[in-house]
Amino acid sequence: MLSRAELSPESLSRVLEQSTDCVKLISPSGELLWMNPNGLCAMEIDEPELLNGTEWANFWPDESRAQIRSALSDAAAGRVARLEAFCPTAKGSPRWWEVSISAVKAPDGAPAGYISISRDVSQMHADREALRVLLAEMRHRLKNSFAMVCAMLRSLSRADEHNSAFATEMVSRISALATAQTLFDGGSEKADLGELLATVMSPFRDVDGPIVKLDCAKDQDISRGIADAISLVVGELAVNSTKHGAIGHGGSIALKAAPHPDLGNGQLLIEWRETSRRAITTTSREGGQGLSLIERICKARGGRFGITWGESGLVATLTLPFQQN
Repeated sequence: MLSRAELSPESLSRVLEQSTDCVKLISPSGELLWMNPNGLCAMEIDEPELLNGTEWANFWPDESRAQIRSALSDAAAGRVARLEAFCPTAKGSPRWWEVSISAVKAPDGAPAGYISISRDVSQMHADREALRVLLAEMRHRLKNSFAMVCAMLRSLSRADEHNSAFATEMVSRISALATAQTLFDGGSEKADLGELLATVMSPFRDVDGPIVKLDCAKDQDISRGIADAISLVVGELAVNSTKHGAIGHGGSIALKAAPHPDLGNGQLLIEWRETSRRAITTTSREGGQGLSLIERICKARGGRFGITWGESGLVATLTLPFQQN
């Protein structure tokens, strides 16, 4: 049993040797000095003596070497460098690694080198890639479903003036939802915030002009996960407003998106402000699940959501980071 009294340099060295992760000691100039036994096993290295004195970056594929050297520079500056990269084993087995690199100092404070810990995340990477493929397939099928519904609406509305007007309105709304899905076509992991909001809200307009006034600066990129959260939240607010609020009763929406003025650090603030032409008589509904859904979405993405009520309608605020996986 380990005890505090037994935490000598020798015992700590044995702990490193027995770690299930790949632990490496690297010289100040980037040469590999030592790798623990489990690391040698994970990397399928049979002759560890051949590694000593070789630049560590050279063990990585050409496309990853600049990233490794940059991470060593970050660690030398006092930061803990973290990265995920592909590197096959010595026998050519494909592997993905989650790597952390920290500087090591001598007792006098002088730079002594680096310690790097690599964890095999190949299965996690494969699972993520499978999920990306599945989501891409779902988006493709969803767009096909949108197209089929639009075709059915057009078909059913022929020769009926009243139904034709309704079908035209619904087709425009469904088409806008389909367009929102295309923002991430081609494998893109980012989208423009203003374009996303304009696309999501484009169906909500009338013959006199837009009932949604959008205020959003250009060239504000957001990640796919954050874009999905914003689409769901804004979409839920729009549906509720159509059924119970300003959109459904001849009012208007002021939708504003900008970097958070107080939080900073990559935080985004979205404000949804309704101006209804009908007097506000209630601020909640029995059995309503929309708010619960919105709160769960925001929490899952590291954000916050709040609502207040003014004389003219609902005011909702959404805070989210710009980027998130």
